[in-house]
Amino acid sequence: MEIITISVQQLEALLDSKVKVIIDAISPKNKEPPSDQWFDLKALIEYLPSKPRPQTIYDWVHKKIIPYHKATQTKSLQFLKSEIDIWLKNGRRKTQSEKSEFVTNYLNKKTIK
Repeated sequence: MEIITISVQQLEALLDSKVKVIIDAISPKNKEPPSDQWFDLKALIEYLPSKPRPQTIYDWVHKKIIPYHKATQTKSLQFLKSEIDIWLKNGRRKTQSEKSEFVTNYLNKKTIK
């Protein structure tokens, strides 16, 4: 094995170039965004935090509570992960203090007029 002598500036340039290569390799700009995911009924049940029974999901579909799609050929239910995520976030319940604040603001607007 041969030992090579290099200057501090050469070492810094070498390290800098290697760090840039590593950063470019792991940078999100080089990665494709994750594609959306389709769930069948079983996968949806596993994904949902409450792990509902199939009949519960069928009820939600019938009442148009949950976003869903029907495959044209098989007529099976399909669920898009991004839509389910939005649906879950929109289902957040307000706290008692948030409800009280809403009522107070509403009443204040009514009494001002």
